[in-house]
Amino acid sequence: METLLQDVRYGLRMLAKNPGFAVAAVLCLGLGIGATTAIFSVVNAVLLRPLPYVQSNRLLKIYSEFGSFPGGGLRRFWVSPPEFLDLRNETKSWASLDAWVNDGVNLTGATNPTRATASLISGSMLTTLGVAPAQGRLITPADDDPNSPGVADISYGLWQRVFGGRSDIIGQEVQLNGSKCTIVGVMPKGFAFPPGEVDPPDVWAPLQIDPAKPGDRGSHFLYLLGRLRPNVSAQQAQTELDSLVRYHGQTGSAKEHHFEPVSHTLVSYPLQSEVVGNVRPALLMLLGAVASVLLIACVNVANLLLARAESRQREIALRTAFGAAFRRLLQQFVTEGILLSLVGAILGIGLAYAGLYVIKATNAGGLPRAAEIGMDLRVLLFTLLVSVLTGIVFGLMPLTHLIVKDLQATMKDAAGATTATVGAQTFRKALVAGEMSLALILLVSCGLMLRAFWKLQKVDTGVKPDGVLTMRVTLPDAIYADNPKRDNFWYRLHDRIAHIPGIQSAALVTGLPPIRRPNVNDTDIEGFVPKKGGPIQSVDFYQTVSKGYFETMGIRLIEGRFFDDRDAKGGPDNVIINQTMAHMFWGNQSAIGRRIRPGGDPWCTIIGVVEDVKNAGIDKPTGTELYLPYRQTHGSGNSNFYVVVRSQREPQASLGEVRHELHDLDPSLPLSAVRTMDEVMSAAQSRPRFLSLLLSIFSGIALALAAIGIYGVLSYLVARRVKEFGLRMALGAERRHVLGLVLRQGAVVLLAGAGVGLIAALLLSRLMSGLLYGIGANDPWTFVTVTLTLTLVAFVASYIPARRATKADPMVALRCE
Repeated sequence: METLLQDVRYGLRMLAKNPGFAVAAVLCLGLGIGATTAIFSVVNAVLLRPLPYVQSNRLLKIYSEFGSFPGGGLRRFWVSPPEFLDLRNETKSWASLDAWVNDGVNLTGATNPTRATASLISGSMLTTLGVAPAQGRLITPADDDPNSPGVADISYGLWQRVFGGRSDIIGQEVQLNGSKCTIVGVMPKGFAFPPGEVDPPDVWAPLQIDPAKPGDRGSHFLYLLGRLRPNVSAQQAQTELDSLVRYHGQTGSAKEHHFEPVSHTLVSYPLQSEVVGNVRPALLMLLGAVASVLLIACVNVANLLLARAESRQREIALRTAFGAAFRRLLQQFVTEGILLSLVGAILGIGLAYAGLYVIKATNAGGLPRAAEIGMDLRVLLFTLLVSVLTGIVFGLMPLTHLIVKDLQATMKDAAGATTATVGAQTFRKALVAGEMSLALILLVSCGLMLRAFWKLQKVDTGVKPDGVLTMRVTLPDAIYADNPKRDNFWYRLHDRIAHIPGIQSAALVTGLPPIRRPNVNDTDIEGFVPKKGGPIQSVDFYQTVSKGYFETMGIRLIEGRFFDDRDAKGGPDNVIINQTMAHMFWGNQSAIGRRIRPGGDPWCTIIGVVEDVKNAGIDKPTGTELYLPYRQTHGSGNSNFYVVVRSQREPQASLGEVRHELHDLDPSLPLSAVRTMDEVMSAAQSRPRFLSLLLSIFSGIALALAAIGIYGVLSYLVARRVKEFGLRMALGAERRHVLGLVLRQGAVVLLAGAGVGLIAALLLSRLMSGLLYGIGANDPWTFVTVTLTLTLVAFVASYIPARRATKADPMVALRCE
């Protein structure tokens, strides 16, 4: 222990004597360790840490799938209430089986009207999760009875935000969508279910499915969660689901919607993998990127230590001559390396905290479980491990070239040599070549993401978002119980908003592009003849809209006409379809005048074909879509509409008037989800933007560190060979020859690093293919541009010390000789 303390004190004195070296090394390490720690904190919280439920590894999410649908089928689809009840009654693998669906609710009563996200859950759901309330009690199976009074558990955040943390919250009566409801519990701070939602629920209320009247078997809208029984594996549970599907396929009636092994199956997956599966590749890529930054930083510090070790050769030789064992020298250097890396780690942890604060505050990528991100014990142990390992590497690297030298040679070199050993120079160049390779791999990854993001920006979404403001209004069923009452409200609201001064046009729409839930509704097509491998009579997206919708959103008319005052009750039932649907069912023939039946009587006539609008995501293929006029039969009776207005001024300038008109019609209704259409489009691209930004930052750091590495090595070599260059020029060499000599040394390092880096990038970029849009993983434009950029930076970093070499004074060199 005394020896260790002595080594620590000696190491601190050496760092204090070389403040320039210490600051440079600590900054390099701080950047590398800080970036790595921040991203590992995200990976730890999102991917590695178990979900915060009791035995969360025993929780599985269950879906139905329709494999016979065109385009690869409908995967991970919802389950209908009758199917949920069948699974509860007919399967034995589950200790509990629960269902839920998320929806928005109007919360009124003791507060101003508030729009909140609610999760309607079966009665044993919260018990299944093994969570205890902060106050009150959980929803129970008794509450799930359709005849039971309305109750709800609320989130800790909603309790604080809306109710001011009132101590008498338990038993407080409120109204959810106009129905009386009693708050029976407050969930603990940080609780979230379902996990990973962009808009997490603040209210949990009973689902209350009536077993006697569960609804249509084909009405799929429920997610299912099962907890495995003890000693039952996930594979055994899936095998039981497969058996159930086969049984229903053999016994079900052809006229009845039922499970079937080919066209309607059941699948189950671990809940955690379903929550984080979409972001796993992106986060692992970011972790690899910051690991590259850390390695590049370590290479730079190693080169600094090599230079410093060579300047200490005489000290090392003398200590060896006086009997110091190599093991003792190794211990001293490793102690200094670990000390240096620990100081860098302290700086890195500070940078990591700042980075995590920004990530959590913005959550720019819509990361699931973002609220759980933080610096826990696992992250701190990871940082300590990284620091110790890098410190050991730093301790070993400077001694590698001394191992092969004998004491006498070391004494000679230390006394007056003008250059480092060939082995030391080669080792240093190899480190920089590796640094170049890592930088090239990282820059290629960044270039691919930026190119893909740029391509995504150029996608035609089918709408013109400039100047459009969107907001949502929901009518509670308890108050607006019948279709005439709902329709009358929407007619009056639309008319009032359309006449607000400064509003160019206004409209109502049930679903807001570019990301919305698919409908996948059966739709009869008049004269349709099915063909093997061809389309089926189903439409991906249904929209109910008011007149003026297409003009407000800037959707282009391809053929026919838009909705107008003729498309009202009493007139012919009409419909407008998109280009994809027109082409799918009628090819190159006109769709105008054709008839379709959306979900049943009456038949509707197609009066218009409009440009495709993205609905499943900007990066996803456009599906089939039809538009129904809200004043006619199929569009009647909606409880939810988005209000979209195109303003002649700033979009937000009309918000106050819209809110006033809504309050004048019904003061109990909140206006929610207020965003400009530009913000809606931006949110749909948040994840690729987030990844592109982080990769750009890491790539910029890597490029700067690589340039510093090349500059540092060549500067050191030039400084060690000043007398040599002076002698060369004294003997007749021209300055351009010396310049070329140094540049060739830099070029060899560059070509070696770039060659290895290109090969590795070509192989590794394939792992990114799932994150790219519109380009291939081996996009030649990206590879060429990145290689040229890195070459230019490396050339500049090489030229500066090479230029300095040409200024060596021949007379000084001759005088020294």
